[in-house]
Amino acid sequence: MLFNSYVFLLGFLPLAFIACSLVDDRPRLRIPLLVLLSLLFYSWWNPRFLILLAGSIVVNWLAARAFAATRKRTIITAAIVFDLALLGVFKYANFFIENAGALSGAAIAPLDIVLPLGISFFTFHHIMYLVDLRRGRAQLTSFDRYALYICFFPQAIAGPLARWSEVGQQFGQRLFAPGWERRCALGVTFIVIGLTEKVFLGDPIGKLIDPIYAAAAVGPVTNGSAWLAPGFALQIFFDFAGYSDVAIGLGLLFGIQLPYNFNAPFRAPSILEFWQRWHMTLSRFLRDYVFFPLADMRIYGTRHSVPQYVLAFVTTMALCGLWHGAGWTFVLWGALQGLAMVFALGWRRSVGSPPRVVGWAATIVFFLLTVVMFRAVSLDAAWHIYAGLAVPPDVKLTGKTWIIGAAAVLALVLPPSQELCRRLNASPWPIVPAVLGLIGVAILIQLGANESYDFIYFQF
Repeated sequence: MLFNSYVFLLGFLPLAFIACSLVDDRPRLRIPLLVLLSLLFYSWWNPRFLILLAGSIVVNWLAARAFAATRKRTIITAAIVFDLALLGVFKYANFFIENAGALSGAAIAPLDIVLPLGISFFTFHHIMYLVDLRRGRAQLTSFDRYALYICFFPQAIAGPLARWSEVGQQFGQRLFAPGWERRCALGVTFIVIGLTEKVFLGDPIGKLIDPIYAAAAVGPVTNGSAWLAPGFALQIFFDFAGYSDVAIGLGLLFGIQLPYNFNAPFRAPSILEFWQRWHMTLSRFLRDYVFFPLADMRIYGTRHSVPQYVLAFVTTMALCGLWHGAGWTFVLWGALQGLAMVFALGWRRSVGSPPRVVGWAATIVFFLLTVVMFRAVSLDAAWHIYAGLAVPPDVKLTGKTWIIGAAAVLALVLPPSQELCRRLNASPWPIVPAVLGLIGVAILIQLGANESYDFIYFQF
């Protein structure tokens, strides 16, 4: 079930809100009902994978209880290995089979595996909770609260990644607690803004550049259209930022504040700050649960050595790339991000920060060029795009190609969506709700035209 669908917006969402409002004064029913609704939302795509999600919840909750009773750290380690093994089988088995076959020369048939919806995200939520429990930063909780933490439908499929300490205490609070009108108004604003980003910016850019990448997958791109290919950076930004904003808005409707996920990344003056502003919940996960442990390991005879920091940066970001997809293009993309971060940090410490405009320009050019590798289906396809950049652009800004320029301007001048939504809700002008309502109607009309794409992170 997609956020940008009639069945969700006009069916599931209003019915879920009404159902929760009916048990608002019954504390014992509020959380179980939200869990039930979330499982229904998850199973809509493929009911078979409901067993996988439910099973992972049971296993990890039992592991948490066993650790709390015994304080044996090996229990947490075993549970995390189980989670990663499950993710590895479904997401990476065929990647390893393909590479093993290429190295050995043997013809190994791929496995008939379908990637379960949201497995990357609920796996990371399990890991965050277990590690924080071991570190004393999360508390043992009841089964229904833990189940809701993992499967809460606004964030279950594609985040934002929320730590237990950020949302756990909010579970179970009443929908109609004092201030609920303002909270719901803010939630609706987030939903409208998020769907606007997706429907009127992300999707049109996708329609424009998808044929370019399809052409690059089969041969060189020689008509100059390769210059539009880096526009994928704007597509994925408005698509995923839009998803995150809708998720945050839905959370607010049900009384839960999810963490923000984007903070105007295209204004960042360095690649280091860019990754502090882009997919912020993932960046914090990688920092706290991957980079810091790697940097703290005793590898070169001492902790925190320069080579170890370099290795930690590159390894962390290479794993970030692999998490995004089972392919060498993702791994190479991630490794390049890590090397760029090492270079930026070394430059800043040895020379000093460059002028802000210079740092910003270098960051944007680097990200636009490397995002081609993220989007291309193979290294050859990426090379076809890069080779096509040597051909002078002859694509005129006619038809819908102007959307990339408009999206670039908006990404630079608009405040972060959380700030924009706050300002809109604080505005004394009565026309603001009317405009948001009209935009909502326009979104529904556009969705009815069957021109909306799936969210890019829909099946991660």
